[in-house]
Amino acid sequence: MDAASPPPLDRTPSAHSRYTTAAAWCFERHFEGQELRPPVRVVVFDCDETLTLSTFLPDDAALRTQLDWTSPWEEYIATVNFESPFATSGRLALLREMLEDLRRGTHKLPGRSLAVLTRNTNGPVACLNLLRAAKLADLFDAVWCMSHVPGIPAGIYRAGTDWVAFDPPLASLPDHKAHVLHNIAEQPSAWFPQKMDGSLMSMLPDALRPQEIMLVDDVRTNFQCGGSDPKKVYRCCKVARYDAPNFRDMGLVRDMGGIGAHNEEDYKTVVDFAKRPWAYKVDWRVHCIEKPFDGAALQPPVQLVIFDFDSALTLYTFMPEDSRCSTEIGYAPESVKRRYVEYNFESPYLEGSRVEQLQNLLQSLSSDPETGERRVLAILTINEAGAIAVLNILMMADLAKHFSAVWTLSARVGQPDGVYRTGHEWRTFTLPVREADGRHKSSVLQSLLSCPSGWFPQISGGCGEEATEERLLSGLSLENIVLVDDARSPSLLLEDDEEYEALRHCRVASYDDEYRDQGLLWHMGGLGARSAED
Repeated sequence: MDAASPPPLDRTPSAHSRYTTAAAWCFERHFEGQELRPPVRVVVFDCDETLTLSTFLPDDAALRTQLDWTSPWEEYIATVNFESPFATSGRLALLREMLEDLRRGTHKLPGRSLAVLTRNTNGPVACLNLLRAAKLADLFDAVWCMSHVPGIPAGIYRAGTDWVAFDPPLASLPDHKAHVLHNIAEQPSAWFPQKMDGSLMSMLPDALRPQEIMLVDDVRTNFQCGGSDPKKVYRCCKVARYDAPNFRDMGLVRDMGGIGAHNEEDYKTVVDFAKRPWAYKVDWRVHCIEKPFDGAALQPPVQLVIFDFDSALTLYTFMPEDSRCSTEIGYAPESVKRRYVEYNFESPYLEGSRVEQLQNLLQSLSSDPETGERRVLAILTINEAGAIAVLNILMMADLAKHFSAVWTLSARVGQPDGVYRTGHEWRTFTLPVREADGRHKSSVLQSLLSCPSGWFPQISGGCGEEATEERLLSGLSLENIVLVDDARSPSLLLEDDEEYEALRHCRVASYDDEYRDQGLLWHMGGLGARSAED
């Protein structure tokens, strides 16, 4: 290798299930004895797209096999993997500060053990050497790899200033991180051999509760598994994922991550969560927020309510495979109608009909029974099936009549991305703004405020109900809009312009659970699905 030029770095993305969040999202699940507030004693990090933004390694056999590997390009390799071109501060310095804070003990807790649990196909030695290049290795006690690499041990632990290879009991466990964390709790010394010589005796008891282990990962499916022996991770920190249009002159790089890569609050969030996870309990209720704004004392009325569809109105979205669902308004065969209403809208977690409750809610929102105030309701969602498919699912449940328009970002090519209602008839139209990658809803607010008729074609020259809608939407301001969406949805902000920040916002609870005959489903939601108070 020419020492004068940096080595080519090959990306090794982790296996993942794609979902984009705006920042690190920490939560504590319900468990028996939660009121006792057990501390976090072990913090386990994923490597790829969690510690790194994305993992790029040189094609060097020594990197994967030698614990004493060195390279004149260590600083360059560390920069590419860890430093963020999207943030103003040095990420490595902030990452080290966060890890030091996590290790630090309190008067009640002597300290925390930090470890890496990865699926990187280069193996644990490569991950360790990458951490060494970034000058972070000394903050970890062990590195474990769930990908089998021939001739390379699955684990390495730190013994003082040295690192020693060993084989943790991965082969005897189901291939899921939740099972690994539960096994670590059962037998800590099998995963931290240095505990046997007393090195971690003060930090790690002979057995842990699974709730005393925290997982920081970018893949949401790692926090829970179903099947015949289901397991849950109880203290979870989900790292944001994103696509980078031009990462370090590599062109478009998809599915990147990294704690703090875009949001420097991540470092504080992770540390605070480790110190007091009970402050981040999963809450199944909707959370409504009004941010401070000029003129708030005048209590401006809400004139437009914009709902997300997937996991906000639905618990989880199920679409018919029949292509007519995306092309024919009114598609609702009796043979499938009942099933899709039940699976999309009815909740098995509460008594009574959720569809009836949604009917009452939407009717009250569109025409307040106490004040007589009228409001316009619309749907803004990211759904590849398109606007007609979303409309048809609403029609099956007789909910479409409450909405004036449905807008879908990221509709498949050839599928209409907008439908609007004029009287009892629905018509298709093309949205004024179309986000090709489907990741941002933000530009909709800007366009909507500047030209409401572009989003509600029925108000141009309408009469009757359309005239009422035109009156409500003319002179529309941000304070007249309420957004209702799922708690894990990306932020609805313009990236560099706080002028269009949502002022009134309802976040619907998000959760993972066994659902009907579908097994374990991730990223479920649904207004009122778990709490009738919603």
